[in-house]
Amino acid sequence: MKNNIYGFTLMEMLLVMAIIAIIAGAFFTNLFSSIARGRDGRRKEDLRSISQALELYYNDNRQYPDALPPPDVIFSHPDNIDTIYMQKIPDDPKADNDYCYATGGGWYSVYANLENSSDSDVLPDLVNCGGVDYNYGISSTNVTP
Repeated sequence: MKNNIYGFTLMEMLLVMAIIAIIAGAFFTNLFSSIARGRDGRRKEDLRSISQALELYYNDNRQYPDALPPPDVIFSHPDNIDTIYMQKIPDDPKADNDYCYATGGGWYSVYANLENSSDSDVLPDLVNCGGVDYNYGISSTNVTP
């Protein structure tokens, strides 16, 4: 009597598992870099929005504010709370990062840290603001970030 057993050998199973692991690794690596690029896009948009609000403030007051309100707080005129420049100051998408605002009254710079250091908008040199080095910034037209 002939005993025919059908199934996969151990080598075949290991080969299939290795192929699945390689494909999954490539997928998750791409997924995580896409998520980081998405957060970087939000950071850039946040800084553009803050910049627009600062320009509105400057048009009314002929100077930039000494400081920005904390994240998630309304940015309004100091003497007239009905004049709102921004509903809420945005916060960095990652909890351990903050945006940094620097001003001299007649100029401003706002900085963030992009996760993708090869982004085309990354500053050529790191900028220290508040004791932290930042790699991306937006500023008033009379200074460079």
